[in-house]
Amino acid sequence: MTTVTESVKRVLEADDLSALREGDLERICADPVLAQRFARRLAGLARQVAPGREWTPEDLRDVLEVAVHGSAQQSARVLEGRYFRKRLREQIGLADRYGDSFAIVVLTVTDGVADGVYSSVLDAVTERLRKTDFVFLYRRRFALLLPRMRSSGLEPLIRRVRELVAVGAGSTAIERIASMVYPEAAFDDGPTEDDGARVLDWAEDQLR
Repeated sequence: MTTVTESVKRVLEADDLSALREGDLERICADPVLAQRFARRLAGLARQVAPGREWTPEDLRDVLEVAVHGSAQQSARVLEGRYFRKRLREQIGLADRYGDSFAIVVLTVTDGVADGVYSSVLDAVTERLRKTDFVFLYRRRFALLLPRMRSSGLEPLIRRVRELVAVGAGSTAIERIASMVYPEAAFDDGPTEDDGARVLDWAEDQLR
């Protein structure tokens, strides 16, 4: 027996397919679910064109950015701290849907350092990052959001950042560095359905 919920779901799916077939750009851009479906279809087509890579919607965004603007962004994106939580939620959503891992790194600068030291730390951090990475600025902290990063790649990155900071700003410029890789993160009570929320809570704790 078909339930009312199942019937509504089928109608909505048919309506969604119609919007995709007709290329209803306004509706696709206004509906996150439709946009995700469209992006997944594009990623599937990209795998047919270039089968040597498992393409993701993020990969397509980077390629299309170059196609539209004419040149690649050469350094990490530096943003105000108020944008961090929104971007972090987006990365958690991608990780939960597609299994794309990412890393969060929070660097705390020693209290009372001069502005020049803060700038030197920022330069050392951005020098080692990719154009797809994000740096969020706070008064004494830098929050790094690193898409498609695993633990094996994160440890050498943090070690190199420490070395560069020590050369440019001194070994005492950084008070501490906290990091987490999701969904590789190991919580004390094991994985749960609320792991995404726990990552947000962890990040909030590091920024206090």
